[in-house]
This record gives sequence, C-alpha cells and structure tokens, in this order.
Amino acid sequence: MATRRFSPLDRVLGRIDGLDSQNLAILARRLERERDLMETVLDTLREGVIVLAADGSIDYANSAAVRLLGVSSEAVTGAELRRLSPDIAQALALPVEAEAVNREIEVRYPEPRVLRLHLAKVGGVHDSDRARSVAVLSDITAERVQTESRVESERIDSIVALAAGVAHEVGNPLNAIGIHLQLLRREAEKLGDTPAAQKVRQAAEVCQSEITRLDGIVREFLGAIRPSPPHLLDTDVVAVVAEAMNLLQDQFKQLGVRVSVDVASEVPLISADRNQIKQALFNVLKNSLEAMDRGGDIFITISSDDDWVVLAVKDTGVGIPADKLTRVFDAYYTTKESGGGLGMLILLKILRAHGGTVDIQSTPQVGTTVTLRFPLKHRRVRTLDAPRA
Repeated sequence: MATRRFSPLDRVLGRIDGLDSQNLAILARRLERERDLMETVLDTLREGVIVLAADGSIDYANSAAVRLLGVSSEAVTGAELRRLSPDIAQALALPVEAEAVNREIEVRYPEPRVLRLHLAKVGGVHDSDRARSVAVLSDITAERVQTESRVESERIDSIVALAAGVAHEVGNPLNAIGIHLQLLRREAEKLGDTPAAQKVRQAAEVCQSEITRLDGIVREFLGAIRPSPPHLLDTDVVAVVAEAMNLLQDQFKQLGVRVSVDVASEVPLISADRNQIKQALFNVLKNSLEAMDRGGDIFITISSDDDWVVLAVKDTGVGIPADKLTRVFDAYYTTKESGGGLGMLILLKILRAHGGTVDIQSTPQVGTTVTLRFPLKHRRVRTLDAPRA
C-alpha cells in the first residue's frame, strides 16, 4: 500500500473544529488554491483523466479527457459518461471483484481513435458515497498506425524478396535453355536443307521466341517489384494524370468508358518521382477499366488541403466484396480471372516511398474509389522507407 504524504494543509484540517470564521475563510481560500494547482497540474498531462462516481456520472475530467470526449468543458461535469462516449463507458464497466484494468479500445467519436485505458477504483470500498473510479486514457492512434505500417513493410519486404528469388531462379534455366538452343541450331545447319533439319530449325526458332518472351516477362517483373528509390523533383500531379490517361485512351474508347476530371482551382506541386507516380496511377486506372465489362464512368478528382494533394479515382465497376477488400494489397491476390495480383502491392510500395497513403472504398455492384494522398513538401519531414527487395 502506498504511503500517504501529509502536507501543512493536513495539519490545519486536523484542527478544523477549533477554527473561528476568519481562519475558516483563510482555510477555504487555501483549499481553493490547492484545488486550482491540482487542476493545473492535471491539465498539463497529455493523458486524459476522468473521475467517475458510482452511478457513472463524471465528477472531474482534465483538459485532455475533454478533448478525447469531443465535448465542451461545461458539458462534462455531472454528465453521464455513457451519453458522451458509449465506447469508453462500455470499456470502463468493471467486474465487481476487479480493482483495476488495463486494455486498448477503439472509439468512433469525435473521430476514430485507439486509446489505451487504465482504470482503478479508489475511495471507500463499502461506502458508495466515497467510491470513485479513475480512468487514465492515452491516445495511441499514431503509435498503432506506425506499428502496423512497420509490420506491413516487413511483410512486403519478405514477399518481394521471395518473388525476386523465384524470378531469378526462373531466369537461370531460361539462359541455359537459350544457350543449348543455339548449339542445336548450329548442329541443324550442318545437316543442310533436309526436311528433318528444317523441322529442327523451326522448332528451335519457336522455342527461342518463347524464351525471349519469358525473359522479358521476368525482367519486367523484377523491375516492377524492385523499383529504384524515387528521384524526387517538383511534380505537377495534374500533368501526370493527363499522361497516364493518354496511355489508356484507346482502351477507354474500345470499352465505351467515359472519363471526367475535376481539378481544384489551385493544386500545388509535390516532391515526387514522375515516372513512379505515373505507374501508380496507371495501375489504378487499369483496375478501374477491368472492373467494367462494357461501358461505365471513371471520375477523377484532384484537390489539396494544408497537408496533402489528394487524387481520387472513382469507378462504376463491379466493386469488391468486404471480405476481399482487406486483401487487395496482398501479393498475388486478385479478384480478376487474369492478372498477377501485384499491381496494388506495387501501388502501395510507391506511395509509401513517397510518404503518401492509399485508401480504398468499395461497394459491390456500385463501384470503387481509390484515394491517393501525396504529402506537400513542407510535410516531408520523414517518409516511409520503400520496402527493399
């Protein structure tokens, strides 16, 4: 049990029965100063502190707790916590036998957050008038996001390393086969123009063309999963969008897909690798096209706020079911009948290398919206490292 610390005020309180009205007034002012000091100290804390009465009403909340609850300080004292934040109130429901609890919770209001909660019972155990619960709330949203990003980057690193190893191992036998085909063609030349020799040469040519094709696929694959670090220059996102759309112009016409672009009045330049951003946008537009069998619309909006340039691509395609939406960034996972399932993984790698983010919202038979956020130059204090192959 912790040792209680006595202050000079405790000695005064011990003689309170013998105080006259003047000394009582002095004591009241001292108590008020002590209270103000304690509240000032608590208001300097980054953690939210909430004191709850036995009936669940709030006796006290410091400034950090008021911000976490998303209400005014005047509306806190005496209010029922379950009315202000049902998520926190539910998490604070302690079993009768429990004296304290530590847990992490997610709240939805006033904005989605992850909180670490410590709750302890204080005051009289058998006296409900004195019984209180003290909750200490720490906002660990940024910590959770950083942890998840680090784990995701490590997962992508391992996948890319595996993929690069497999591609390398495929390339070696292809080279060996190519060398032996050359030897085979030389031997066929020695046989002259006999029908058997001609057949061997034709078969060798077919094999060589297929080897060339497979070798090109492997090289493109390695280049995709191991993009070089971004060469950052001032980049006009609007111009990059126009270039990516031009690459797919013929496919838009063939499929009868209408594309509209809405650009804010002023979109600042970003620090980015133009070619990598074009590849990222090409992957998004290609997915939107493949989500529409015949006809449809793609809406592209480009805007900015104080921190980001925001590029959103919305299509009217088949959409992605909720149970599959969480896996779209997995390597080799695809909802299409054809395709390698690496496009979204590459997209994620490029955005992370630029310190940006990718969000996907989708509703089956309604469509999908992919939102790319690129940091403005003043936000580029630290970017996430691109996963290495």
